[in-house]
Amino acid sequence: MEEEQDPSPEYIKGFNQMYKLKKEMPEVAQQILSAKDEDDRFKGMVGGARQYELERIREVSQKGREQSRERER
Repeated sequence: MEEEQDPSPEYIKGFNQMYKLKKEMPEVAQQILSAKDEDDRFKGMVGGARQYELERIREVSQKGREQSRERER
């Protein structure tokens, strides 16, 4: 069984940068992600992009459920 490690500072830096970039400038973020690098910072960027997309999907989904409930009343 593999033991989980804390992410490196470079991973965290990339994660935070890409999360913010995905939110503010999604087209630029997509261009950067197409580079396909293997270092920790890039892996963090990929993780940050995924996290932003997951949160965005949850938010849209939550709003949809709330609107459905309001219509049912």
